[in-house]
Amino acid sequence: MSHWFLQPILNSYALVAAIVAALVLLLAIGPVFRLLTKPQRLLLTALRLSVIALVALAMLRPTHISTTRRQQTAVLVLLFDQSRSMLLPQASSGDSRWSVQQDVLRQAEPVLRALPSNLEVRIYGFDAGLHPVELTAEPLALPETPDGQQTDIGTNLHAALQRELGKRLAGVVLLGDGVQTAFRPAVEIPEAARELARLGYPLYAVPFGQPLDAVQARDVAVENLQDQYTVFVKNELPVTATIAIRGWTNQAIPVRLLVEKPGGEVDVVGPVNVVARADEEQVTVELRYVPEQPGNYKLTMEADEQPGELVTKNNRLSAFLRVLEGGLKLLYLEGELREEQLFLRRVLEASPDMELDFLWIDSRQRGKWPADVAGSLRDAKYDAFILGDLDAGALGKDQLQLLADAVGRGKGLALLGGYHSFGAGGYRDTPLADVLPITMDRLERQDFAAPIRPDLHLSGPQRMRPTGVHPLTSLSSGAENAEAWNRLPPLAGANRFMGVKDAAGVRVVAENEAGQPLLVVGEYGQGRVATLAGDSTYRWAMRGFEAEHRRFWRQLILWLVGREDREQDQVWVKLDQRRFQPDSRVSFTAGVNSPTGEPIGEASLRCDVILPDGQRRDLRLTQDGTTWLGSVETVTAPGDYALEVTASRDGEILGTGRGEFMVFDRDVELSSSAADHEQLARLAATTSEFGGRVVAPEQLSSLLEDIRDRPPEMEIEVQTKWQLADTARDAWAVFLLFIALLTTEWFLRKKWGLV
Repeated sequence: MSHWFLQPILNSYALVAAIVAALVLLLAIGPVFRLLTKPQRLLLTALRLSVIALVALAMLRPTHISTTRRQQTAVLVLLFDQSRSMLLPQASSGDSRWSVQQDVLRQAEPVLRALPSNLEVRIYGFDAGLHPVELTAEPLALPETPDGQQTDIGTNLHAALQRELGKRLAGVVLLGDGVQTAFRPAVEIPEAARELARLGYPLYAVPFGQPLDAVQARDVAVENLQDQYTVFVKNELPVTATIAIRGWTNQAIPVRLLVEKPGGEVDVVGPVNVVARADEEQVTVELRYVPEQPGNYKLTMEADEQPGELVTKNNRLSAFLRVLEGGLKLLYLEGELREEQLFLRRVLEASPDMELDFLWIDSRQRGKWPADVAGSLRDAKYDAFILGDLDAGALGKDQLQLLADAVGRGKGLALLGGYHSFGAGGYRDTPLADVLPITMDRLERQDFAAPIRPDLHLSGPQRMRPTGVHPLTSLSSGAENAEAWNRLPPLAGANRFMGVKDAAGVRVVAENEAGQPLLVVGEYGQGRVATLAGDSTYRWAMRGFEAEHRRFWRQLILWLVGREDREQDQVWVKLDQRRFQPDSRVSFTAGVNSPTGEPIGEASLRCDVILPDGQRRDLRLTQDGTTWLGSVETVTAPGDYALEVTASRDGEILGTGRGEFMVFDRDVELSSSAADHEQLARLAATTSEFGGRVVAPEQLSSLLEDIRDRPPEMEIEVQTKWQLADTARDAWAVFLLFIALLTTEWFLRKKWGLV
């Protein structure tokens, strides 16, 4: 079957006709050569008309299409599952899915070899990837055991189709249990199924294994364990998890908590017995542990393996525990609910390493004074005490003696300014008079019913100035520290200190512009004491100096308890989660803080990831302000990993931070003993319009015989197209003919004396 047609340039016959007409017109109005004979004139005219005809033909582009039919080979693709899930039993007892699948393939092998030559067979084993198996080998070279760690049905089905692009498929035969275990498949199963349906190819699913039975359903699994904990040393940590129990009702199952300490030693908490009263019940278990030293711990909740349990790697689940050096316990006693106490409490309560207890002793309840706080003052759990605008009568001499004794044993004490603080509050005649680093006059007393005495106070504004280098007044580094204090808003007022003791350890660390003391520190026994004359540092935070306000108060508390030089948590690493599946991407943030918690943005950070086998790999970090971002693109091997971040500034090492995470060591191929026949059925149903269906394993040979006896349409129509000058050879032929005609015409005219 063939036919001719024209394809004029620009798809316009009118354009071609116009060009030809113009050329003919030029020929008609050309010069008359009277010296020529009639035959000569006719020959020249014929040559010129031939050139015009050739130009017209080239512009019309005559085309010839011929159609023929020819035989085409078809391809039959056979995929079989070689992942580890095929090691599970085919039924409640007996052979594995793999051995049954092998037998089915061996039985079908003669039929595969007997298929006609125009039906090519492609055989692949699949797990996480596609593995060709040659049919030329006898017998069929099947793996001895299935060892695939994941099953990716969708991606492998798509890859098999891509290898046969441009060929006719007789169908795809898919053998397996239908369980998809790939963590990050490139092509999802429904997407691969839609591709098959779009191409019009049938898929025949051959399922193995049992969807679920009573024996396979028996399982104990540890679930819902938080992946990271943080606690202060010697504080009790409750660890809670859920034990999912299926198939063992009314049986005691021992559960224990394994605690791996920083040195590698393991503490065991428990066991405790959990009992499920109903099948598939989830039982909550809580075990408690008290860490005795700071550092990084690993927690593992473990349930005993049960007889006949097929999947056991889900019987344990791990988490990470970070134990901080003892958190500071603070007791704040305040007499007035003023702005200063509100902002101070916000700073201390927001500090992760400080725990604040606040007690308001209302001055309007003076008839019930002294308030009973003796138990708190005797409590050894408090590291420091803060007294706000609180009259000495609110506590009484006996309780103030308890407070003085606590400071002598090493506790910290801070007194803040107020109308009833220091001498104005009657502290001169109390046991705290010996504790405080300032002197008080016997006439300083401020009565509640009397007007406020101006001689006891410094009217505002009062701008604080450091008297020298001291941890309490370090708001910035070096020469910038004085400028940082100059920028702070002045205090609204302050108490007037009558004098400063001349004793070892006593020092004025801040004063006003007139040289009057505003912040005096000292020592008493083994403890430290700070007296701040002002009560309006909250103005710093209200006017945009929140960081300076926070730093000042944290430094004051840390100095009181002797931790002003600590470097704990200077370099930090943060992960939003600590447990990952294989092939996951792990993102994290890191940073470096000063000892008072201020971020250091001008530092340089370097990070290594430590793999489960101990190898180190350098990671690239990207700075975003005072935070650094990093990631481990892909983690594959199961086990414990660590991120180690080292910070430096101007060549000086500031410290090292560490963050741990783990990659699950659960065998995803064996984590579920149930086959997923429904998934295979859905896959086949997508191509049911083209003959796709589920085929029982014992019917595989019959299916192959049916494909052999009723092969798909093998003949295809092939069209051949020819167009003038479409190929280089034709184009050259037309061009040379055109040149030949013009050359001949010119030669004759020259010969006859016309040029």
